[in-house]
Amino acid sequence: MSANHLFLGYKPLIIGIVVKTGDATFNLLKSEVVIGLNFKSGSDESDVAQLSLKKINQIKLGEHSVFFYEGVNGIHTFFSPIHQWINQRIEKKIKAETGNADLDGNVYDQVRIAYSIPRTISVVTVSDGSNLNLFPADLHGPAGKSFYISSLRMNGLANVQVEKYRRIVLSEVNADQFRKVYALGKNHMKGLRDKNEFELDINSSEDFGFPLPPGVKRYRELSQINSFDHGIHRIHIYDVCNEHEISGLDSELAHIHSYYAQWRLKKRLATTFLIR
Repeated sequence: MSANHLFLGYKPLIIGIVVKTGDATFNLLKSEVVIGLNFKSGSDESDVAQLSLKKINQIKLGEHSVFFYEGVNGIHTFFSPIHQWINQRIEKKIKAETGNADLDGNVYDQVRIAYSIPRTISVVTVSDGSNLNLFPADLHGPAGKSFYISSLRMNGLANVQVEKYRRIVLSEVNADQFRKVYALGKNHMKGLRDKNEFELDINSSEDFGFPLPPGVKRYRELSQINSFDHGIHRIHIYDVCNEHEISGLDSELAHIHSYYAQWRLKKRLATTFLIR
């Protein structure tokens, strides 16, 4: 099932599973409160990680239903148990010295597991019709062809902007844009600004007329129709108003956790990395 889920939050871990309403998987998920998600990799297709998940919500979107889960526990074999123990001690010491206690204990392992699948980094445009903001997002994914789901931290200005204006454009860009995209991360906590303060593509979105990021290859125009909160996250539900492909992606911008990257190197699995 790990090929058919959405990663939507990290504090706590939030996973969404999209299924056809009424099919066998729907009936199974409807009847179970706690489920397991296995992550496989490599030629032998053996499990490298498992997540235990507890159901927190369920919504129906057209002919699909989305089941939302919170992480309960995660185990992985990216490192040996002794190396995991050593890393935990080092991370605990760093957090104590810096005062940073963002993710603790097994929650961090759950997030590492979630990032063992490449998560697409898209660029969001939000606008009031005059000024705009651009920021990267990787907690998102489709719910069938007509709906889309994304997640933002509730305390961020980006979330406030989406809630206020309710329309966004979600753009996919080539991997060679990675430095520019990561540099937009600070905009999660910035207000709308004049378009001349941004580097933009020559194209604008077809229906909304929103500016697009440089290197855009494909985008979706989305209209927010609902939301709910869990942990530090607000989960946004959108109608897909339009999809447009400008040109094919040469390589998709996505990222994985360093634990999984090291595991792939150790297993000598061919992987192309861009180090930011």
